[in-house]
Amino acid sequence: MSTQKAELKNSKEVKEVKTLEITPTAKPTEEAKKADTKILIEKFRHEPILSAETRIEKVKHFQELSKRYNLLKEKDNDLKMFMAGDDKTNTKITFQNTQGFKFEIQNTNVIAILCKGASEELNILLKESENEVLTFEI
Repeated sequence: MSTQKAELKNSKEVKEVKTLEITPTAKPTEEAKKADTKILIEKFRHEPILSAETRIEKVKHFQELSKRYNLLKEKDNDLKMFMAGDDKTNTKITFQNTQGFKFEIQNTNVIAILCKGASEELNILLKESENEVLTFEI
């Protein structure tokens, strides 16, 4: 039998086989189990019942969020109507601050860039506002 082993070692068909040591998996400790249980309890814990005043205040807060969303939606529509009605010949945009200073732009390329930037910013604000409305809890 030893000659057979010698023949196997010399042959090209012999390949080394490495064995992996298997380590036992660590079992969770009692403290870890308690911590996991507390996390689950907190996750599924019922919220306390709110008072009438608190619920009314939350409704008012939701109404303000709704007004903000509707205002942004209206402004977005106004901007789209402005861009749709732009004939590229007589377009003018006026900026005015609270002190009454005015700045007018009539260049169609600049107006197109400003409208694009305003549209992108309005879309961001609309998405944020919509998310606030959708996730609001009374």
